[in-house]
Amino acid sequence: MGWEDFNLSLMGSIDFSINAQHLILGVFDTANNALDAEWDRYAVAMHKELSKAMNENDPQAEYFSQEMYWMEDVYRQRRQGLGALALDWLMCSLQGALNGAKRYLDSTHPAGREYKGRDGWLGNISREFQERFDVDFHKAPVPFERIQELVLARNACIHRTDGGLHQYLNKIDKPTFVDEEDRLFVGREALDAIIKDCQEFIRWVEKEVEKLRRAKGKKTEPEIRRS
Repeated sequence: MGWEDFNLSLMGSIDFSINAQHLILGVFDTANNALDAEWDRYAVAMHKELSKAMNENDPQAEYFSQEMYWMEDVYRQRRQGLGALALDWLMCSLQGALNGAKRYLDSTHPAGREYKGRDGWLGNISREFQERFDVDFHKAPVPFERIQELVLARNACIHRTDGGLHQYLNKIDKPTFVDEEDRLFVGREALDAIIKDCQEFIRWVEKEVEKLRRAKGKKTEPEIRRS
């Protein structure tokens, strides 16, 4: 079972918000707390061994120091993995929500063709909303670059050896999912911020969809009465 099977899509923007806040953040916080606790226990034990070895001029001191360096890098990579998981989950949730929203208009605004844009699925669905519904994602209250950043940062985390990080850093002016050395890092504050932006974006999309549904319904009421 892949993360795409955890369909957090529309039963409404409220469902998206609840799932994003309670599931994604909940898993992220729990896993990071467990990693932090494990690292703290290890660091305390190794500092004790290192101090003892240094006091006794034990040649093992260099080995202990090197091992701590290696393990700190492993700890950082594990946190990177949790960040990748959170961004992937959030992106799949967003994608499902947008696909769910457009299906509400299949009967009133049928798709005329296959919509192809740029930059993968987000470019495709952005073009579809623009051409089918006259809904421009760039007019959302959330800067569309924030939604693009989610996708680019997720791709950079998942496809680390395929140039994803380079693309992310080049396309986003002030990337929020990197550390001071331009290494991928999903911090809690940055994750919470992108979740809130996605929530606001989905609420706006749903309102635009609802406007179209109501407008179409008003136009067809005389026809319904005549029948």
